[in-house]
Amino acid sequence: MNVRILPSFIAKLQFVLEKIAEDKKSAAHMFRREVLRECYSLSDFSYRCRRSIHYNDDTIRDLIFKGWSVIYKITDDEIKVFALTKYEDYKDENDQ
Repeated sequence: MNVRILPSFIAKLQFVLEKIAEDKKSAAHMFRREVLRECYSLSDFSYRCRRSIHYNDDTIRDLIFKGWSVIYKITDDEIKVFALTKYEDYKDENDQ
């Protein structure tokens, strides 16, 4: 199964990386590498993470990574990674 990283996730990740890099650039590079590795590893076993607390849908899951929630949707042919949150309520108007 293919993993597709959506622009909404990339935008939030970029924002987070800029904040981390203000303190330590190497930590930002490491965070980026590790979170993307975790996202792409979802293709092996996509239902291993908990059902999302933000949606009432079994195909939308939360991958917890270093206190961050990576929210993704499982479809028949791919996994769409669409959000990155921490401490905030998340509800997408587009309803992935």
